[in-house]
Amino acid sequence: MDVVGGFVLAIFIGTYLAISTEKVNRTATALLGLGLVGIVLWSASTEFNVLVEHIEWQIVLFVTAMMIIVTVASGSGMFQFLAIEIAKPTHADTKQLYIAFLSFVFVISLVLDTTSTMLIMAPLTIELCKSLDIDFKPFLISEAVVCNFASIPSIVGAVPNLVIAEETVIDQGLLFITLMPLSIILFLISLPILLRYFDAVLSVPSAEEVVDEILLLDPHHMIRSKRDFYASIIAILVLVVSFTIGHSIGFAPSMVAIIVASFLLLISREWVDDILKKVNWGTIFFLIGLFGLVAALGITGIIDEIGIAIGALIGDDKLVAIVFMIWVPGLLSAVIDNIPISAVVAPIANLFAPISPLLPIALIFGVNVGGFILPIGSPANILAMAFAEKEHDRISMSEFAKIATPLGFLMLGVGTIWLMLMSLIF
Repeated sequence: MDVVGGFVLAIFIGTYLAISTEKVNRTATALLGLGLVGIVLWSASTEFNVLVEHIEWQIVLFVTAMMIIVTVASGSGMFQFLAIEIAKPTHADTKQLYIAFLSFVFVISLVLDTTSTMLIMAPLTIELCKSLDIDFKPFLISEAVVCNFASIPSIVGAVPNLVIAEETVIDQGLLFITLMPLSIILFLISLPILLRYFDAVLSVPSAEEVVDEILLLDPHHMIRSKRDFYASIIAILVLVVSFTIGHSIGFAPSMVAIIVASFLLLISREWVDDILKKVNWGTIFFLIGLFGLVAALGITGIIDEIGIAIGALIGDDKLVAIVFMIWVPGLLSAVIDNIPISAVVAPIANLFAPISPLLPIALIFGVNVGGFILPIGSPANILAMAFAEKEHDRISMSEFAKIATPLGFLMLGVGTIWLMLMSLIF
């Protein structure tokens, strides 16, 4: 590694150590890191525009578009309508409501990325739980955990999946066939564990008069704009169909998402500025800074050097390679955001893909499950905690980790066994 590469690596590590302390704004820190590596590369006669060209703009566009779609749909009352529809069959029984919400999270995580899922579910969950006078924190923690592992069978299920798919030749059909049964197994394993862990809170019945109010409430009263409501339903259906068949005909998820988002903005007309103000631009610029830092690692050849070192360790043993791709990125994702881990390791997974087509798939599994072992590992976790703090009822790091950490290690173990069995088939 030359001097320039050494400085770039030092800035990368320093940036993520600073972010992991949670004492600095992660967006500002990531952008500062981007600027600093730009100066380092400039000193080595590499123009800043070269660094900018290596940023994963397709993923940035996808996340931005999905946030716009979620904002419009939420503003129409679509998700509030769904929340009441989900709550009614449970008769506001706390445990049944908890299972229904987690099941809903599991399903929508196949279509929406984890950030969008939590942006939808967290406000709905808090609103409904406060109405029923029950603690929303077990719901938020569990929803964050579920959306992280439920996202593994879908390329659009999480930003790390998109990052890995951009860098590797991944078969979407193989991804679904391999990881969909595993995600169902993980849900069936985790649900009774979560129910048992939160039993004391979930056993508290809601007040009868509040339950009666919920049951009498007409879900259609939640619809604020019929035009936006029906447009949002059409938009979600288009996304589902396009994401399902788009890969086979060469449609990029970012292209589909930006078209759908633009359509919703066009019909919103006078509300466009208000919608755009509600988009989480902090996350967007965090991703830009992050991808810039990772691009600098690629430009200086650091990722290639890491790949050579890993190659010496793995050799041509596909089982060792699968275990490595699950556990090392998975554990790193627990202490560092799983997006940069995906961006750094994805080119390495692509390098060793000839050993087994399951290596990129193992990486997707590892970073998503590893991402919820600790609260700072995934954007979904951070959002769950942020929404709780906004309600002045914080979810502490230890409170989140007490259930998520052992559950995450259990899932990594189950997934390792599953993918090793799959390697015998594929």
